[in-house]
Order: sequence, then structure tokens, then C-alpha cells
Amino acid sequence: MKKFFGKLENNNIIIDGEDLGHLAVLRCDKDEEILCFCGDEYEYRCKIQEITKKYAICLILDKKLCKKNPTKNIVLFQGLPKLDKLELITQKLTELGISKIVPFESDFTIAKKNINKIERLNKISKESCKQCGRSLPVIIEEPIKFNDIKEKLKDFDLILFANETNREITDINFNDKKNIAVIVGSEGGFSNREQEILLKDERITQIGLGERILRTETASIVLCGIVSYLTKN
Repeated sequence: MKKFFGKLENNNIIIDGEDLGHLAVLRCDKDEEILCFCGDEYEYRCKIQEITKKYAICLILDKKLCKKNPTKNIVLFQGLPKLDKLELITQKLTELGISKIVPFESDFTIAKKNINKIERLNKISKESCKQCGRSLPVIIEEPIKFNDIKEKLKDFDLILFANETNREITDINFNDKKNIAVIVGSEGGFSNREQEILLKDERITQIGLGERILRTETASIVLCGIVSYLTKN
């Protein structure tokens, strides 16, 4: 069934903006049934009632919890990479069931934060939701400083630090872990100072991904994919 994002209004969903254009591209007609998401935990089976140049009105026929939404809270703390890499990470992590991405600036960060990126990344996550069937897009936070990470880590059951200097594949116990943080550096990696700060925290488990040095986008996608699989997320 064709999928769209819209706005919930009483017993209707209103589709406008780019999703209305998507509706036209797919040649959807009045009385056709479609599946709508509103950014909540539900998926809505709807019938198109009216299509105008500015919006489409869709009558809700049925709603149910979306079974393809994440069941665990897995959050990626991503060293700020160049925009095209962050777009790829956002797209793939939406498919993998990650809940949130928190970009951060570190000592060796090359890319600069740009507030316009967030809108672009939100759009990418929504498009990926349509492809994979989840109704809750990935939350993209505004970039933070490396020194602010510690405060944000306090409520996690498990914290994994992808340390490029560690080559060993670590055996992790994921039993009953529902709030998991994954920390991956940017293209330039972490400075010695930053590595020491992370490794001094007893709650943080450093993890290696083998002998080869992975690109930041590869490391994030692979590690989050492994965590999602092993937690049955």
C-alpha cells in the first residue's frame, strides 16, 4: 500500500507539501486506500476523499500500532561528518530501527554544524520511513560539543564506544538492555584527550570492529545494525 506523511485532524489526515506532490506522482485518485503516518506510534489506513492543488483530505478507516517501529531506544552519538555522509547514516539508521542521532563536534571534526542540515535530515528520515514501514522518524538533535556528551549518557543501560585503536571484537551482553548509546567519531576520529575521557568512564564499553579501519559512516551503520539485530529491535 502506498505510504504518506500527513497531519491528523479529527477523523481525517491532511496531506500537503511534498507528500502531496508524491501523491500526484504516484497518480493516486479519489476513493483510493493509502497508508498514512503522522509521526506517532500508529499507522492509519485511509481513503482519499478529496484532492486539491494545496492539500488532500483522507478519511481514517482504521488505525493500529505500527509493528515496525523500534522496540528499543538505541541512540547514535555521531562525530559530525560531512553532510552527504550524515544523510547516508540517517537513511540507513532509520531502516535499522535507531531512535535518535546526536551529532557532536570534537577536536578533529572537519565538518561545521549547520542548522539547515536538520530539516534536510528530517526529510530523509521520513522518506526512509515510507520505504521501511516505520511510522516514527529518527529524531535528529542539534549538534552538541564533545564535553556535553557525558551528561546525555547518564540514563543509558549500555554505552558502546567504537574505538578505532581497539581491534578486538568484544562480546557484549545485551540481555534486558533497552536504552543503548553508540558513540562513533567523525572522519578525523578522536583525539588522545577525548579517548582518555571516554575510557575513564567505567560505564562505557569500548568495542572494536576488526583489523580494518572503517569510514565513519560505515562504522555507524555496521555497529548500529549489529546492535539492532542482537537486541531484536
